[in-house]
Amino acid sequence: MKRKAATRASKPRRKKGKEERRLEELLFATTNFDEHGSSEKGKNEAKAASGGGAGDDPFALEGPEEGKTLQAAWVDEHDETIEVNVAAKGRLRKLRKDEDETMLSGDVYVQRLRDQFKKIHQANDDSWATIPNEGGEATDEGAKQLLATTRGLLASSSRRRNLAALPEKEIRVLRMKDLNIDAPSEAVVRSVRFHPNGEVALTAGFDKTVRLFQVDGERNPKLFSISFDGFPIYSAEFTGDGAQVVCTSRRQHFFVVDVADGRVQRVPGIKGRRDKSFEKLAMESGPGAKYMGVVGAHGNLLVLSQQSKQYLFGLKVNAPISSVVFGEAKNCVYMLCETGEVYTFDLRTRRCLSRHFDEGAVKGTSMACSKDGSTYACGSSSGVVNIYDSKAAAGGGPRPSPLKTLMNITTPLDTLRFNHDGQIMAMASSRAKDCLRLVHVPSRSDRVFLFVICFHPRSVFKKKHTHTH
Repeated sequence: MKRKAATRASKPRRKKGKEERRLEELLFATTNFDEHGSSEKGKNEAKAASGGGAGDDPFALEGPEEGKTLQAAWVDEHDETIEVNVAAKGRLRKLRKDEDETMLSGDVYVQRLRDQFKKIHQANDDSWATIPNEGGEATDEGAKQLLATTRGLLASSSRRRNLAALPEKEIRVLRMKDLNIDAPSEAVVRSVRFHPNGEVALTAGFDKTVRLFQVDGERNPKLFSISFDGFPIYSAEFTGDGAQVVCTSRRQHFFVVDVADGRVQRVPGIKGRRDKSFEKLAMESGPGAKYMGVVGAHGNLLVLSQQSKQYLFGLKVNAPISSVVFGEAKNCVYMLCETGEVYTFDLRTRRCLSRHFDEGAVKGTSMACSKDGSTYACGSSSGVVNIYDSKAAAGGGPRPSPLKTLMNITTPLDTLRFNHDGQIMAMASSRAKDCLRLVHVPSRSDRVFLFVICFHPRSVFKKKHTHTH
């Protein structure tokens, strides 16, 4: 046995051929190869034979020759012969550049898909991957101007606001994942609201369920949901501190949901009142908010405490109330009546500060106020929206002139919303398909871009809901 082992050990090894050694080196990465299979060793030997100097870097990366571009590793020959009908399916029609365009060749179809991808994901800036010029000099003129002075960094707060002003004729909108993609509603969504910190949002509607989601723009996972038996939700709002959610319906009672642990409290009604419906709810927002209001019958606004949910006082107007908005900056409340009258009440003295008619309104339907209280807007059943300056309207008599009248919508306005800094106003109507407009408030020009809409506290996200019958 020992003799056989010795004989086997002393047997000479078979010599490997050149091709076998090359494949072995390529397989085990013992030598670096380029895309053509030539080793670095062979390149260096050829370089030395051709008179390459000793100072040349053998590890230098070699790019394509000047004037030449890298070729694709593989090209499908069938792309040139295949044809795609982009008019047959709705999701492909966006690839057309002309309405009469129907058939696209394979290579054109691939290029259109690439262009559409870049258009949708235009927020993904890939300029960081651009190879800089020789010498490492920056080519971005905007960066040069920014680093040339500290004026913008040391400017006052008002100056910084002007620097952050939105352009008049262009706004970039990036489509994110649906807010309730993790748990879609089974009926019409009546309320969509963001938490004051912007990290949580709620949806509620006629499926008698309120759902809370974590907002990240990618997955939007559901936190929890609570269903109420026989209680279709007409309004749902976060309290000013974001600790609770108040849900109302066409009932004499309403529910309060604790955001932290999901506990539900049933408020049986308002003592001393016989109102049978509290479907319209308004909540004061901002730090130190303490009031909430529900619309009662015969032009009554019932003001409750956000902490105790107890009745504090009532405000009376001369017509049924269509919309209520609390002014965060001025400690007041605005009310729009069905007759088109606009009332402004001071919540401290409970006195009416001003009263005027919305110009041209046949029936008032919706109202919104900017966060700083300088501007408010009124919508009517004819689709007309009037934007008013608060100070000018307060001293303009019974029929003040609006700053701007918008007549782009011809169906009743259901929703009006200002974003966090008051530069954008959204107006929408549920009576027509995709009837949504965004208005640039400083220039008061509208741009075309439902049922419910809500802005993120810092305008990071904007949520809208549509319902298909």
